[in-house]
Amino acid sequence: LQRLTAPVHRRILLDTSVLAPEPLWLWTLALTDGIPAAQRPHLLVTDGVARELRHALRRVDPRLDRRRADLAARLRLDSLTRVASPVPDTAAEAVACPPPSPASRGARVLDPDDAFLDADALRLGVEALVSDDVHAFAPLTVQERGYAVQTADAFLCAVTDDHDLDLLVAHERYRELLARTADALGLDQVPGSASHRLRRSRARRFATRLVRAQRRA
Repeated sequence: LQRLTAPVHRRILLDTSVLAPEPLWLWTLALTDGIPAAQRPHLLVTDGVARELRHALRRVDPRLDRRRADLAARLRLDSLTRVASPVPDTAAEAVACPPPSPASRGARVLDPDDAFLDADALRLGVEALVSDDVHAFAPLTVQERGYAVQTADAFLCAVTDDHDLDLLVAHERYRELLARTADALGLDQVPGSASHRLRRSRARRFATRLVRAQRRA
């Protein structure tokens, strides 16, 4: 039977905690670039994320001075769809399928610094927020929250499964993206295998999948 819609979330909001670590950002691109355009998830980043990205980049990579941090942030933002206001069809979707009556903002978000992510996710009508700060959000169901909250590790694994992606081919795309990024920043590539760097970025399940795919080759 032909699938009419892709099972992976179509509109995805990415948090700073996923964009700042280079392996998580580049693997997100390497995987989604291998999905046909008609099924490819729509990766969004908001102004709130953009404002905190440069500081986060310098925290995760001390080699970045102010100029390089600005450039690294620009590379990430340019690779995604930056949204300052709701996408055109969001209002219509909200009328057709209103979001669930949520709990108060305080009950939904445990860390006030991340309240803007919850507001942006609801405002944009995303299917999922990908964040490695999942502890900042109350443990609600998707129906109660209005969208899913996934770690980067879970998202990378889900995209691979839902679209039956070849991890060896994706690894080649990742290496090309890594080389281009290092060249643009004028920095040497961080040593270590792709799987090692994924584990350091807390994407352990996906790293294990990559290692298994490489061993089977």
